[in-house]
Order: sequence, then C-alpha cells, then structure tokens
Amino acid sequence: MEARLSGRLAYGPVTIPESRMITARSHLIDRFFPACEVILLPPKTENGGTLEFLRQDHLATAPISRKQKLNPLRKGAGTQVLTDTVFVDFRLRNPHNWAHFLNNHLPIAFALLNQTQLSPADVTLVLPGNIPAYIVDVAGFFGFRTLATTDTVKGEAITFTSEPWTGIRAIRADWARLPMVRAILNDHGVHNAPSGDMPEKIFLSRRDTRTLENEKAVEASLENRGYAKIYPEDLSVADQLHLFEQAKSIVAIHGAGLAPLLYLSEASRLEHVIELFPCGHMTDVYRVMCHQVGCKWVGVRGKIKPEHVAPAYDLETPFLKYSLQSFEVDIASLDLAFEMI
Repeated sequence: MEARLSGRLAYGPVTIPESRMITARSHLIDRFFPACEVILLPPKTENGGTLEFLRQDHLATAPISRKQKLNPLRKGAGTQVLTDTVFVDFRLRNPHNWAHFLNNHLPIAFALLNQTQLSPADVTLVLPGNIPAYIVDVAGFFGFRTLATTDTVKGEAITFTSEPWTGIRAIRADWARLPMVRAILNDHGVHNAPSGDMPEKIFLSRRDTRTLENEKAVEASLENRGYAKIYPEDLSVADQLHLFEQAKSIVAIHGAGLAPLLYLSEASRLEHVIELFPCGHMTDVYRVMCHQVGCKWVGVRGKIKPEHVAPAYDLETPFLKYSLQSFEVDIASLDLAFEMI
C-alpha cells in the first residue's frame, strides 16, 4: 500500500502554576477545633509527547471485545469499503465518554486535518458500533461524517499514533483553537453570540453517579450566591459550548460536564472554576485545562469515608474503586473556596 503523506508533531512540555485544594472540616488539624485544610498543589509539568500520522490506503479492524475473546467461535465482522472520503479510526481509548471524545479524540482529529489540509467534511470518523448518539451528534456538530461499526473498514485513511496518549494534554488546547475550529464555533454562534442569553453563574450537577449526598444544602448555598443549577446533558451540543463561553463563574462536580472548557475562546468571560471532588476520584485534568484556557481554578474535596482510608495509603495500587461514589461537600470548604478564588 502506497503512503501519500506522513508527518510527526512533537509538543510539550507545559508547566502550570501552584493551586489550592480545600478539604472538609475535620480534627486532623486540631483535636478540639475542627477546620478546613488548605492543600498546596505544587506546580506541575505536562511533558507532552508526539503525534505521528500517515495518509495511506488502509485496512482497519475493530478492537477485539472481551465477549469475542470469550467466544472464539463467534462469527467475525464483515468489511466495509469507503470511497470519496478519508477515514480516521477512533475505535480506541473509550470514545464513548463525552469528555474523552471532546478532549482527546476531536483535538487529535483537528491536528490531523490541520497537517493534511483537509476539512471535517472530507473525513469520516470510524467509531465503535455501540457509540452513544451524543457522540455522533458532537462529531456532526463539527462537520464530520461518522461510521459506527464493528466491521473491518477499508479505504484511504489517516492512521496515527499518539505517544504517550496522555501527552496531548500539553497541546490539545492549541488544537481546539485552530482556525478551522474557531470558524465552526463561530458558524454555530458559540463564540460570537450576544451575551446575556445564558446564566453568568452556573452550578453543574450530576445524575446517577458521583452525586452530592447533600446536594440540597450545596444548591441552597450556591443559589444564595446567584448560581443556577444545570445538568449539561439537558442541553444541545451548541448550548453546552455556549454556556461555558458566556459564564463568568462555574462550580461543578468533577466529570465529563466540564469538557467544553477546552473550547473557550480568548474572549471568553469565564473567570474561575471551583471543582468539587469525591475522595475516590482525585485528578488535575481540569486544573491543567483551566490554566491553558486562561481562568482560575480551585478544588474542593469532599468528606473522607471510612472505606477510603486503608486503600488511600496503599501506595502500590491505584485508588480507583470509589471513582463514581456519591460524596458530601462541607459548605464551609465551599465558602472558603469562594474567598480564595
């Protein structure tokens, strides 16, 4: 098979400044007078990585699922031949997740298009057969065609390797601000719509998993400060992106609802984000992103539960078991976050 175009992008590192994380009140500071801890998060460097690509005729097979591995006699997939389009096989690294797709897969697609001088209309994104409709919707919003399939796909493709996969955290904010992306967002009225049609202060909540056990109290506290509660999944793709562009302040439970942060313009009104975490899911992915798009960040950690203690000190094992667990936020820690932001 003849290669037509190849390239290699190297990027990083990028360093973000120190930040603050605030805990619930406890006796871990003083045995008589409980208080919040203010944790200093030191500066962090994202080391970056490389993105190598090749435009060529290609035969792309879907990853083998666990079900297929357990049933080797199961009938294999067919083959689909694509013509009049170039495809990128995104059946990797869990594109089913809203944040993964917006913050990982799409920025890579934009970088590949920028290097090959293609437009989204020229490209078909090949996705898993069970991809959620909202992923298809956001791909279409940015002008891509999609093919959701477990079949082998044959045709002209842009194949790529990203090493390490997490290395794109150092550069993806730049890819999300490429001229083609800006033009699409402007065409949809995300960046250039009049202000005032969205709340200035937003509380992004969650349903089903990683919910707040004392949400009524948190909501009342935020309501007194002028915040409107929103479930991101209730909004269209355009409105989710526009919501972030127009907001001045966001308080959010950590999760995929924060993914539109990456697509803020330089003219965005967003000043700061207060991110609420359960002890079972501590990560700085949006702390890094806030710095890259130009807004302040402070974290608020929920209350420790008894079952967290032993595994939290097992330094040889990742602390993953309680990632989706509900949690309680101490209102005093939230108040302190507002004072510090």
